[in-house]
Amino acid sequence: MTQSYALQHARRVSSVVDKASFNEAAAQARLFRSWTRSLNTFRLDPGNTSGPRVISAAELKDRRSSAEALLRFSNPVVERLHGVVGKAGYCVLVADADGALIDFRGQEDRRKEYRQHGLYHGRYFTEDSEGTSGVACVLADKEPITVHTEDHFRAAFTCLTCTAAPIISPSGELTGVLDVSAVRNSENRDSQELIYAWVCQAAEMIENACLLHDTSHLWTLYLHRSQDYLSLHPELLIAFDDAGNIVAMNRQTRSMLSALYTAIPANVQHLFDLNAGQVIDLNNGMEMFPLRLTRGAGRFFASLRPPRQVLRTISLSPEHPPAGHAGPPSRALASDHLVIGDPQLSSHLARALQIVDRRIPMLLQGETGTGKEAFALAVHRGSLRASQAFVAVNCAAIPDTLIESELFGYAEGAFTGAKRKGLKGKILQAHGGTLFLDEIGDMALPLQTRLLRVLAESELVPLGSEQSVRVDINLICATHRDLARMVSDGTFREDLYYRLTGAVFRLPPLRDRSDLDELIDFFLAEETEAHGSRPALSAEALACIRRYRWPGNVRQLRMALRYACALAAAPGVIAAEHLPDYLRCAADGAMAAPQPASPPIAPQAFDSAGLRPGEHLEREHIVQMLACHHWRVKETAKALGMSRATIYRKMARYKIVYPGSAALPGSAPASQADEAD
Repeated sequence: MTQSYALQHARRVSSVVDKASFNEAAAQARLFRSWTRSLNTFRLDPGNTSGPRVISAAELKDRRSSAEALLRFSNPVVERLHGVVGKAGYCVLVADADGALIDFRGQEDRRKEYRQHGLYHGRYFTEDSEGTSGVACVLADKEPITVHTEDHFRAAFTCLTCTAAPIISPSGELTGVLDVSAVRNSENRDSQELIYAWVCQAAEMIENACLLHDTSHLWTLYLHRSQDYLSLHPELLIAFDDAGNIVAMNRQTRSMLSALYTAIPANVQHLFDLNAGQVIDLNNGMEMFPLRLTRGAGRFFASLRPPRQVLRTISLSPEHPPAGHAGPPSRALASDHLVIGDPQLSSHLARALQIVDRRIPMLLQGETGTGKEAFALAVHRGSLRASQAFVAVNCAAIPDTLIESELFGYAEGAFTGAKRKGLKGKILQAHGGTLFLDEIGDMALPLQTRLLRVLAESELVPLGSEQSVRVDINLICATHRDLARMVSDGTFREDLYYRLTGAVFRLPPLRDRSDLDELIDFFLAEETEAHGSRPALSAEALACIRRYRWPGNVRQLRMALRYACALAAAPGVIAAEHLPDYLRCAADGAMAAPQPASPPIAPQAFDSAGLRPGEHLEREHIVQMLACHHWRVKETAKALGMSRATIYRKMARYKIVYPGSAALPGSAPASQADEAD
């Protein structure tokens, strides 16, 4: 851009403002007011050719973190919009409520050009610093606009065409701006009309997604004048509570009702002459039903989304509620897989839901089988990322030779045998959602280093690639190991440890939980749903279950009840004889004597100094179970609800040696155990 052009532009802007000679069309009037503020209020130089203000990487990271919900809901819409306009030379940007560009999509071969002209994340467009622009005008008056070439106040931006629309929260506040921009676009302003329509529609989609998430605990009406488009793109969204009080509505609804009513009705009864119960009854058995407003707006077709189910907790009977039940957390949560009648677990979940959307990594600690993955999934489903992916990776179950490619993925041709188009790793699969790393204590040190970089930089480099990829995840890790001790031993990185322990939750073992009866009823209900008949539990069988110490925890309880349900046939009553052998043995106060063909239990010297109290109990129980099943690892694993690999790993950790075996201390008796299987 030449200095003479910049001077000419500055003179034109000053002349227009001085003479108030702008066109009186609405959009032009808005631009004129913005030019006037830029020149007279903010004292900016229209001839300035420098680029926009650039914020630091640290500030950008903080802003992206603060706008996490906005980015999550906008991400799929931005991707789709860029797929439509990208090849025509447009890039798509998202700004936060302060005018900082926090997201960007653009053609790779034009990225350098976009950056040169300020169209990139980390740039800052506000009227007081950059003058009139698409983002700045939307921030000023919350209305969509196209700012075309020389409509821009500063000469630096007169080669740009920018169309921007506000993103409004369910409460009516501006949360961000969606912008589609191009460099050196057509000189014809009319060419932007289609872009304008697409941007407005995309911003509305983001708003609707946000509203539907925030009101998932309420009844939500979807309305459209055409029944064919109701499920595809509802015109109106209205969320109300059980009493019919309207809690939220989308912008299009608010605009229409403001034009029809002196004051927007506060209850659905004033909108439709039907109370909440009647509206809900209309929905029963009908996917779609007609509704008319009390003021003339024609007929709408409607469908009703019920509130998302709050925590499913089941007690054995109304007369015996779970002891010390603290009630569900305040946030609605779809969690059909988790019972939280125990006060300690309920408290943990309530706290986890308070912090889950603050980008705080969580570490779940607890014995094997305590339900760490179920807890992580419940947290994910209660987060703003609930509609995105939940990707679980067991770090102990993937061979060391494969886990790096599984986690980080690889580029095309990265190694011999690689997939032709490469592989998208688990971390990228979780982009926008939640990554759950189970058994994080078993991750090798080199991988810990790579994971630390991903967490620090929010970027990863697939194997065989030189191009970094941006990644946005919530991270939840789990382990039964003592990570603090592993840090002291040098087997776990200290810096990674502090990255992972933003919040630590120790899940109680089953023997310490107060909701055992509730869990029993929950698992019996699962079996009923799967197989159609619900067996009753005899008093003797229930007593056996209650007396047992459950070293395998919730997973072991589930498998024991599944085993018992399979054996309790026609009468449909689970008796003590239907329970696994180890439960009956424990109830009798001693283990049943092994059959003669089974090797005797040999006393096994063992240095227990490194074990926690719960692990002492687990080791003893595994030895007893192996003996009860004649040292057949496969049957023992099935009875305990574990995999054979887990049994072998525990045998190695606890130095459990097959009777008569000459195996070295610390190694599992693989050969003989395999023969026994």
